[in-house]
Amino acid sequence: MTDIDYSLTAPHVLDDPAAAHRDLRAKCPVHFEQTAEYSLFTVASPTDVVSILQDPGVWSNAKGPGVKKSSSVGDVQHDDPPVHTHRRRFLRDPFLPSAVNRTAPAIRELAEALADDLRASGRGGCELNHDYALALPVASFCALLGVDIADREQFSRWADDMVAGMAYQDRGRDGRLGIGRFAREQIELRRSLHARGEELPDGFLSYVATAPYDDDGGVLPIDEAVNTVSQFLVAGHETTTSLITNLMWRVLETPSLWAQLVADPSLVEVAVEESLRFDPPVLGLCRTNNVATEVGGVEIPEDSKVMVLYASANRDPALFTNPDEFRLNRPLTDLKKHLAFSWGIHYCLGAGLARLSGRIAVETLVSRFPTMRLAGDTKRLDAPFLWGRKVLPVAWD
Repeated sequence: MTDIDYSLTAPHVLDDPAAAHRDLRAKCPVHFEQTAEYSLFTVASPTDVVSILQDPGVWSNAKGPGVKKSSSVGDVQHDDPPVHTHRRRFLRDPFLPSAVNRTAPAIRELAEALADDLRASGRGGCELNHDYALALPVASFCALLGVDIADREQFSRWADDMVAGMAYQDRGRDGRLGIGRFAREQIELRRSLHARGEELPDGFLSYVATAPYDDDGGVLPIDEAVNTVSQFLVAGHETTTSLITNLMWRVLETPSLWAQLVADPSLVEVAVEESLRFDPPVLGLCRTNNVATEVGGVEIPEDSKVMVLYASANRDPALFTNPDEFRLNRPLTDLKKHLAFSWGIHYCLGAGLARLSGRIAVETLVSRFPTMRLAGDTKRLDAPFLWGRKVLPVAWD
């Protein structure tokens, strides 16, 4: 391992992770970092990233995706086979394309309503993350779940805290408790309705609360059900909001790209995949090795936290021509080789919903705001695992 200027939370890495990852690939594809809070190996080589993702026997999820070891029964991000295999099979049906596509009318209706509100305000501009990108994924995911969240901003703060807690020891507790209370109330309500023979709301949450989970027809234990719902709520909110803002940021900072989308809205699907490749909302997550092993010629002691950089693999010049250039002319079949949704048995169950929400969100903006442009400086999300704009000011004529 070469000693280079890299740390997960260093300001220059937070500001420009792609440049930091490029430096890692060239000089130190397996990096070790020791801080007062954690010990962490970081893997940047695309070949090693894929190799780890494809070997769940060695690389475990049981101790959590963050830099600190954690446990959470019922959260698929903490599961290994055979528990993971059974739980993922149980969760699969609500995320099949047919189920996801049924949410499209509700997502499009909300996107149009948000666009109407922006037009009606008469301001000629907005902060796109707060006024549009933040509300849409929460509502679309809740349409799939069959739950109403009245205070979306409170929910967003809970989700932000939980994600930040993966890297910062003093963060995460309030969000975890808040979302946990919400999920528990919703599950207990549905189980009570079910026990009385009353009609349940449609959606994933009712499914998790009442569907048979074991061979004897028993339901998912309450703590596991709460953790399952909490994890999906956070994942659905954070990543899709960042997908929308990242995509809009890139095409608006290069007006010719925005003009291409306005002239040919069929390119929005390509833009979604290129954004996922170029600016993955999740830069990487951690695994823990069950046995001592070697990665890229570096010995990794048993039970080490290892961050697997999806974002670095997505800039692999062997897979993508001019990988550091955002383009709208890449073939979709090539683009979908990106690792924004991970790979292997832990490939994101919500990938279809994220893609659908992102596509509808951008199609609506292309249609309703063809003169949109950037109107000020953007700001990055705080969590080092994530990559997105928490501030994206825009204007239109």
